[in-house]
Amino acid sequence: MRWTVLVVAGLLGVAAGGGALAAERRPTVDPRQPADSREPISISADTLEVSRKDRLAVYEGNVVANDKARGFSILANRVEFYFDEKMEDLERATAVGNVRISFGERRGTGERAEYFPKEERAVLLGHPKVWQDNDVVSGCKITLLLKEDRSRVDGCDGERVNAVFYPRRGEGGIPGAAPPR
Repeated sequence: MRWTVLVVAGLLGVAAGGGALAAERRPTVDPRQPADSREPISISADTLEVSRKDRLAVYEGNVVANDKARGFSILANRVEFYFDEKMEDLERATAVGNVRISFGERRGTGERAEYFPKEERAVLLGHPKVWQDNDVVSGCKITLLLKEDRSRVDGCDGERVNAVFYPRRGEGGIPGAAPPR
């Protein structure tokens, strides 16, 4: 059972979110802070298949994962967790099909999301978009460097990066830059 918690904990270090999740009011959470390990992480899906030989756990069909301690949720058609040889540490996770993630005040969508816990890096692919409030950024690939609180948006051949930022009342500053804290 320990591997299930580790799988979910690893994936849920990702960032962003969307769809029905955006309607919920989420607490302000700093993703760089460790979560309270006593808080449960829940995953529901139509099926779960685990292969120790392949070091793989696959949740499929209407997958919903919630990590309340980190303020993170993910919805997808399928989520795969790849483990180390002992099936204790998550090496990477992949969500595929109608991916919607939420993390704090951020929301994101795409057809695929990949998470690499050792690097604390998440990648959204497949016409990804990320929102914070009304601001939105889209491209071909969005890379979130969680530990550094930094992101990169890449365009594709023939497609450019697009961003729409709305000025905040009483705030100046550079579009795309985080407001001063």
